[in-house]
Amino acid sequence: MKSVIFIISVLSVLSGWPDISFAQGSSRAATRTPSYTQDGSESCLRCHSGEKMRAIAASPHANPEIQGAPAQEFGCESCHGPGSIHISRAHGGKGFPPLTQFGRGKSASPREEQLSACLTCHGDDSMGEQQIGFIGSAHDRRTINCSTCHKVHAETDPISDQDTQTKTCSRCHKRQLAEHPRFEDKSIDFDALSCSTCHDVHVAAKLED
Repeated sequence: MKSVIFIISVLSVLSGWPDISFAQGSSRAATRTPSYTQDGSESCLRCHSGEKMRAIAASPHANPEIQGAPAQEFGCESCHGPGSIHISRAHGGKGFPPLTQFGRGKSASPREEQLSACLTCHGDDSMGEQQIGFIGSAHDRRTINCSTCHKVHAETDPISDQDTQTKTCSRCHKRQLAEHPRFEDKSIDFDALSCSTCHDVHVAAKLED
């Protein structure tokens, strides 16, 4: 009987070890603070060199001549966050905490984190025409963030191109486009216009009296 009790006691202790180890590991991971990498975007491109990376290289975000562009600061890390731990061989690309992931789905970062990454630059008064007043606008909703409409990893953002802007807007606004007046009686070439010709979606919604 004593032997049985002893074996049970040993098994109980052993079964508790992984939890203790995990808790200690989590504690150590939580105290690690990533920093910006010394090589900037070059650190990212050693692994992330696919089509999206080549596309963003030709975009305004990668142009160091444009005021406030991520390329003037930390490159990829300007938007995705400090990547020193993410790129370390010891962690195999798993950051503590993870880098900011844009979009929707389980792998995406929280909406507020995504908005903060974009509005850190685009919410600044010094950005001039590139300043975006998203907070309080009609599109400031729980299911919408900047990447819902904008595509940064592209040579040209589809929402900024007249040929593709209507297609982008129609993903949500099919009924509004179908029912929209076409102004034939006013001699307006409706098909030559883009949505943003009349609609500024970044204007804060007016409060009712």
